[in-house]
Amino acid sequence: MLFNARRRRIASVLALVAALGAVSACGQNLGKANFARTTVAAEGGSGGVPDGDINDPAVTPAVLRTIDPCGLVSKEVMGGLGTPEDPTANLSSFGTCRAKAVDAGGKALTVRVEIGASIYSSANGVTVSAVDGLPQIERKDKDGKSCDVGIMTLRKPERGISFSVTYDGGDACATGRAVAAKAVKSLHASPAKYPAVAGTLTAVDPCTAADTAALNEVVPHGASTLTTFHSCDWTPGSNPRISINFRRGLPPEERDGTKKIDIDGVSAYQKIGSGSDAECKIEWQHKPWADDEVEIASVIYKNYDEKKDEAASCGKAAKVAKSVISKLPKP
Repeated sequence: MLFNARRRRIASVLALVAALGAVSACGQNLGKANFARTTVAAEGGSGGVPDGDINDPAVTPAVLRTIDPCGLVSKEVMGGLGTPEDPTANLSSFGTCRAKAVDAGGKALTVRVEIGASIYSSANGVTVSAVDGLPQIERKDKDGKSCDVGIMTLRKPERGISFSVTYDGGDACATGRAVAAKAVKSLHASPAKYPAVAGTLTAVDPCTAADTAALNEVVPHGASTLTTFHSCDWTPGSNPRISINFRRGLPPEERDGTKKIDIDGVSAYQKIGSGSDAECKIEWQHKPWADDEVEIASVIYKNYDEKKDEAASCGKAAKVAKSVISKLPKP
């Protein structure tokens, strides 16, 4: 018995020495492989994970829809990760921007930020923590090359700001946490915002953009939910349904099967869906944005219980579009 106990003690000591040696070796390899991996790890979330409603006035939908997403991944922010490029705004969204950098080891990384993204804390394979009092949801892809770090700003529905990182050879999740932490600090201080020009759609709540009476005619169920901070769905998950969306982009025109129509003196463009079910999208230019771009509003009608009928489905979309045009702020 004593001999066996002595052998077990010796085996334990040898195992501990081997483990310490392995940790030391791994640390050296990581440092040589990627300098940025060791510089971003300290930027993670802190504090207990908050539950219940989120009542932070800095991150309400009304505030976040006015935030310029490129400010959250600016060259100043990305400069802490390596040599940055100028961020690139998404040409079809007010809430999305992409930034790139090259770390000290020559490895490229990309961060895509989306304000108003779906942030699910109950999904499988996520890590939940907190940053500056807000829930932080982290999901690492199986390949280890990419990671999504989301900051939840709204519980019902679960929405917030996502940072999707691609970093082949680096620590994508640590990078996402670093950028997210800086973003939240910025939101609580002085974030970059879109210009508060007259009539801009960036500040409009899409869920209040149409008259209730017009909506009740087309989608009598009445329930609505934000899908992003610039788009809203009525009766999601059931038929019929209406979506109202605001974005930036090139001026709409007659192309790819679209048809020009007139709605109360406004030139709009309608297009039916490609499937066999009832679907019609109507969009129009609201006001100039910058360079060749404009602000665009759109209404989509869908009913998968109805057969394809351009006159019927586009007529219903036009009824809601007419209401939206009358309620939008004038440029």
